Amino acid sequence: MGLSRGIRPFQTSVRRGLLAALLVSTGLLTGASPGSALPDLPPILALLSSALGNRQPVLAAGPDLKDAGMIPPGSVIGEVRVVNQDIFDPGKPGENNRIFRIANKLHLNTRAKVIESQLLFRPGDVFSPELIEESARLLRTNDYLYDVQIQPILRPDGKVDVQVATRDVWTLTGGASFSRSGGENNTSFELSDTNFLGLGKEVTISRIGTVDRTSNLVRYRDPNLLGSRARLVLSHAENSDGGRERFELERPFYSLNTRWAAGVRAFRDDRTETLYRAGKITDAFQHRHDLLEVYGGISPGLVAGRTQRFSFGYTYSGDRFDAAPRFPRRLIPENRTLSYPWIGYELVEDQHVVEHDLNRMERSEDLNLGTQASMRLGFSSAAFGGDTDQVILQTAATTGWRPGARQLLLANYGGATRWGSDGTENLVAGGRLRWYARTFGDHLFYASLGADLAERLDDEDQLLLGGDSGLRGYPLRYQEGDRRVLLTLEQRFFSGRELFHLVHVGAAVFFDAGKAWFDGTPPLRLSTRRRATAPIDQQGKLLKDIGLGLRLGSSRSSRGGVVHLDAAFPLDGDTSIKSVQWLVSTSESF
Repeated sequence: MGLSRGIRPFQTSVRRGLLAALLVSTGLLTGASPGSALPDLPPILALLSSALGNRQPVLAAGPDLKDAGMIPPGSVIGEVRVVNQDIFDPGKPGENNRIFRIANKLHLNTRAKVIESQLLFRPGDVFSPELIEESARLLRTNDYLYDVQIQPILRPDGKVDVQVATRDVWTLTGGASFSRSGGENNTSFELSDTNFLGLGKEVTISRIGTVDRTSNLVRYRDPNLLGSRARLVLSHAENSDGGRERFELERPFYSLNTRWAAGVRAFRDDRTETLYRAGKITDAFQHRHDLLEVYGGISPGLVAGRTQRFSFGYTYSGDRFDAAPRFPRRLIPENRTLSYPWIGYELVEDQHVVEHDLNRMERSEDLNLGTQASMRLGFSSAAFGGDTDQVILQTAATTGWRPGARQLLLANYGGATRWGSDGTENLVAGGRLRWYARTFGDHLFYASLGADLAERLDDEDQLLLGGDSGLRGYPLRYQEGDRRVLLTLEQRFFSGRELFHLVHVGAAVFFDAGKAWFDGTPPLRLSTRRRATAPIDQQGKLLKDIGLGLRLGSSRSSRGGVVHLDAAFPLDGDTSIKSVQWLVSTSESF
């Protein structure tokens, strides 16, 4: 009888939750009728917008510090108080029930000293709004925190107390997951805790199955080793086609005013490398990659709103190739060794803003609209153990603008190449322009245009386009080339509601268009059979698709994962392509 009495309230809560979900999905709880509120929308957009709600925030979000302007310059910080809230708040309607209270008791909240160790200020320091804001940004990078609010409080004696309010999320995850893109399935079985014992450490044991391999992985990450700014990463994976090990120990440029950095990285990856055309494997070989890198860096810190960083280091990169098991012996790429000292430069302009409902659901997102640029220049030589004399160059840059109060434009570029006596080798360069604009109230229109080019790629590398790289209506790795362009248009809808106090719901209607092609004659790669056996009627052709999807964003778990449930319809596919591509995936972005 006691068990029966305990089950009935739970069943009633479930029924009420399902009814609420049904009402939300039909638009009956939105507070606005589809016909009167949105008369000019196409029917499907009106239905989605009405069903998901119509709040009215602006794109830009204000800083955490509401009272910082009232604090006199030169004020000294008194007490720093950390208030870490539970996953569920019993003071909120709907969150004071038995299941949520049990979840709070089972979960170990992040320890105050873990949060304090990441702050850029201490009691006795001169109060700085910039350091307060940057500390909030650093804390928000942690998967185990839902959000961060830092509030200064001016005391009668002139000192400033600082309250750091955070909210934990559930970090212990286990079980199975499934995803599908480009007509292929991926599965995983995982036991992971990104906030082990409330210490901010990550421990992961997983088995991951993809189209390429099955991997058994053990990983440990410590972002604040022994309470310091040092970071440690250890991982070991046994794969169906080889294995992978990783070791990183570094003290990075963790803030804009950090004056020095140093680190060491070691990486080994042994796997079967597969080459594709029209979504089919055409060649394969065994590839072992070994990497060792040590580096150091110095910086004058934040000066006049920008930071400059100068780095130097040494990198060893070795690639060894052999015939792959289960594949006939074919032409194998030549072994390659790069061994080089290098120098680097980085520029960061401090123009950070906080956004909401942009790429994540109901979570704060930190963006830097200032220019960020980096360059690394190295020289590999036989004198250092390399194969030949080669100059190695890597560059990257990002920036952002606000065309209007409710618009955002972001641009990024990246490139890398080697240059020696034979000219340019393995040149890869590309960029992307992203535009965000608020539409239909607080919802969002997103447009992305990206382009890439490649010259004389290494035999193991390809420039591919397909269902796994943004062209959602087509098989994975469907087109190959040395040029690639992809356009994405997406209308995103955010509900602003939390189903069962666990999940945020959104939706999207999208259009993709892109192609990959060779600028001239395709290069002779490992085998002529790759080009001869693959159908060529779809190669180099502009491909388009349309689709719609549901987004389910976790509001109480680490990483804020968003489940994507999409149906994409190819507009230019041949008879070999299914008329509907079903995609299931989990991502950290919308």
